[in-house]
Amino acid sequence: MSGSVLGGRYRMEARIGAGGMAEVYRGIDGVLDRTVAIKILLPQFARDASFVERFRREAQAAARLNQPNIVGVYDSGADGETQYIVMEFIEGRTLADFTSGGGAFTPFSAIEVAEKVCDALAYAHVAGVIHRDIKPANVMVTRQGVVKVMDFGIARIVAGPETAPQTSAVLGTAAYISPEQAQGQAVDGRTDIYSLGAVLYEMLTGRPPFTGDTPVAVAYKQVNEMPAPPSSVKPDVPPALDAVVMRALAKNPANRYQTADEFRADLERARQGQEVQATPLLPIGAEATQVIARPPDTSVLPPQEEPPGSSRKVWLGVLIGILVVAVLAGGGYLLANGLLSNNASPTPQTVQVPPMIGMTQADAVAALDRVHLKADVKTRVTDAAKPGKVVQQDPPADTVVSTGSTVTIWISKAPTTVPVPDLSGMTIQEATAALQAVGLKLGTASPSPSDTVPKDQIISQNPPANTQVPKNTAVTVVVSTGPSQVTVPDVTCFSFGHAKEALAQAGLVPVTGDPVPANPLCPNPNRVALQEPAAGTQVTSGSSVTIHPGGAESPTPSESPTP
Repeated sequence: MSGSVLGGRYRMEARIGAGGMAEVYRGIDGVLDRTVAIKILLPQFARDASFVERFRREAQAAARLNQPNIVGVYDSGADGETQYIVMEFIEGRTLADFTSGGGAFTPFSAIEVAEKVCDALAYAHVAGVIHRDIKPANVMVTRQGVVKVMDFGIARIVAGPETAPQTSAVLGTAAYISPEQAQGQAVDGRTDIYSLGAVLYEMLTGRPPFTGDTPVAVAYKQVNEMPAPPSSVKPDVPPALDAVVMRALAKNPANRYQTADEFRADLERARQGQEVQATPLLPIGAEATQVIARPPDTSVLPPQEEPPGSSRKVWLGVLIGILVVAVLAGGGYLLANGLLSNNASPTPQTVQVPPMIGMTQADAVAALDRVHLKADVKTRVTDAAKPGKVVQQDPPADTVVSTGSTVTIWISKAPTTVPVPDLSGMTIQEATAALQAVGLKLGTASPSPSDTVPKDQIISQNPPANTQVPKNTAVTVVVSTGPSQVTVPDVTCFSFGHAKEALAQAGLVPVTGDPVPANPLCPNPNRVALQEPAAGTQVTSGSSVTIHPGGAESPTPSESPTP
């Protein structure tokens, strides 16, 4: 495919990578003359109309992610049956390349990389995009040390439950897949938290949390087994970082970090040697699991012997047997129910604050009500989330509080925009009043000369007139100081040609006047004997300056000299 041109614009060059569903080429954007990376969908996927539609839809979503730690998506399209996505070209190495080449991370450097991935995930999750395929091969570090996350949107399609070839794609990254994703359950941003936890585990230890002979075996372990703490593999991993990794790898999404920002904050605490929010790990053997003995099986007592013909005794024995069975069965049920509930109090005094980021206000209030907490609802103007969604909560998710406590939630509100009025020709006072009338304010007023706009009137503004901007935006203006003033140069005793050139360069208009008596300093009639206005006078640019020849002998003016 090298050498071909897609969409009449993108020239394919060398093949630089391949995956389970696409190949990546280095290319040249012929319009902007820049190097790009071009991802080509493999033919078996390109022939599936529903897959192509999802591919395009997800590419459009990924293209809206404009964040320094996310590889930018520039364009997508089709050339015949070839489906492609044009992305930012990055020179660097993936984490997979680094570790496979024998590279090793210190705990400090691993935290730095993970924090940057958290920044990318936090931005994407607020925009409603879940990666679903975070793994070392999708995290690149440039030559300048910048961390870039690749393949946003594409992994979402591969992992989608509606995709026919889902199984092979999921198993291809089984070492980093979350338990809920491995089971085909609905997922949210917390699936990316788990995957990043697995990547961080590998950076710290040199291997992923689980390994196996087949992807199926690894996926089984993701669902059913607990990984050994990183410090059990690499003793130099500090206890705080141990706890952070293990919380990110919690099987139940509710027990993980609820947002990438929470994950990053705990990573930063671990990096600075502070106490982390994650629960510290107990030493091995400190709390050994105890096996509870199983109660004896229920049995039916045999009927007692009775004299022949004693039917009353027969019925009495049957009734006693039934009562014994019922009592034993009821006792077994109560015992089992007590063990399963772990002797929980029917009315707990403390509860965990539920995760509510991304919920609607109604859902968040309902979630708090279910755990007997109160909601204090506030709004926050932001364009980083859809209106009506929870963008912050205090206390954070999983915090243990007393029942009846109040939890503050902030609901996103779209910024209110207004059109900027046209301030051209207004004075500062008039412009201030016009801006205040629509909820805007006057910013910096810069002076500037103008030959067309009268003094003290506005020449231009920023933002321009009729632009939609949020309320309270400051509008800067440029105010006319009137026509520019110039100083008349001294051209006496100049030749007329030289004098006219000097005046024109000063922005003035030379006019030849009548002869005057000779100037003693330059009696030559071909020299300027007098100029009006005099040298040093301040005049408006474009004004006329009259230059007079010398040598008048009589009232009758002589012929003007030739310049």
